[in-house]
Amino acid sequence: MIRSNITLLFLSVLAFFFISTSSFQAKAQTLVAPVFISGDSYTLGITELVDEGEPGENMVWDYSGVITPGGYEIVILPSSPSPFEDDYPEANWIMEIGAANQSIYVNFGPDYLEYLGGVEQGISYPLTNSEIFFPYPFTYGETWIDDMSGTLNAAGMIINRSGIVESTVDGYGSLSLPGGIQLNDVTRVKTHREITDSTIIGVDTYVIDQIRFYQGTMLAPLVSHANIQIISPLDTTVINYCELLQTYTVGIDNIVTQDERLDFGMFPNPATSRVQVVTPSFEYGGSSINIIEVRDIAGRLVETISPISGMNVSVFDVSSWTSGVYNVTVNPGEQNSSTKQLLVE
Repeated sequence: MIRSNITLLFLSVLAFFFISTSSFQAKAQTLVAPVFISGDSYTLGITELVDEGEPGENMVWDYSGVITPGGYEIVILPSSPSPFEDDYPEANWIMEIGAANQSIYVNFGPDYLEYLGGVEQGISYPLTNSEIFFPYPFTYGETWIDDMSGTLNAAGMIINRSGIVESTVDGYGSLSLPGGIQLNDVTRVKTHREITDSTIIGVDTYVIDQIRFYQGTMLAPLVSHANIQIISPLDTTVINYCELLQTYTVGIDNIVTQDERLDFGMFPNPATSRVQVVTPSFEYGGSSINIIEVRDIAGRLVETISPISGMNVSVFDVSSWTSGVYNVTVNPGEQNSSTKQLLVE
């Protein structure tokens, strides 16, 4: 029973580390602090470990044929108010992992991607010395190293936890996902972690090697790889798997309805930097965004956006555009095509 609790606690730490992002304006070589709003959620599909490809510059990574039979959802919420906010005064966000009934307290910037502890089955496990995974900005070729520690109480068993993390931006290029989606400006981050849990009955060691790919302003990675070794006095367990992003939903209160055509929300409007376009989630009868076209008031094509397959949110940057009115069309040429006006200031 004690071993099971320790393993679950470790996996809650692991689940946190699947999150990061890159700025929409940043190129693939550099990660910066993420941009998101309260209530954003996403689902990750899980499959057996597949080839993660090679690191390097201007690489091409292909996941177009990967099938993910299972998955789970993560929701991002403010750390305050929350039942255990006093245990994590430095945290600014919570990751709610629905399938595992876990809450992970984190900082998503502005300076670091940082893990402060979590709650599992109603028990809080704050770290004394938080785990900083990497700084912002984090550029191709750079390496970051940090340690962490804490004294945890798992089902009455005192655990002295310590660990070290080493992260490197080791590649950038383009990536293909199922559905014929090709993404440019993709960043690859490689991470090695060693965590030791010491108790009166012995020592468990966790060795975790992960590779993740990020793109755009989404809070979740496009693809995550994990190779995990759980080393105990009696045996060693090896776990390998891969995760692919399946859906990302922006945390807005409602979607504007427009006749019988495809419903979509667009905000902020007026805009000066990034604009988000979102349709209702599929469980509420929503439709996917296949393509978005933006034209100026004279009808000239300004931008074409191809969302990730199956996702109901897309983001584009207008910071370099001339001020004025633009027509944004979702799924142009299709029966459910819909157009709204966007004011760029």
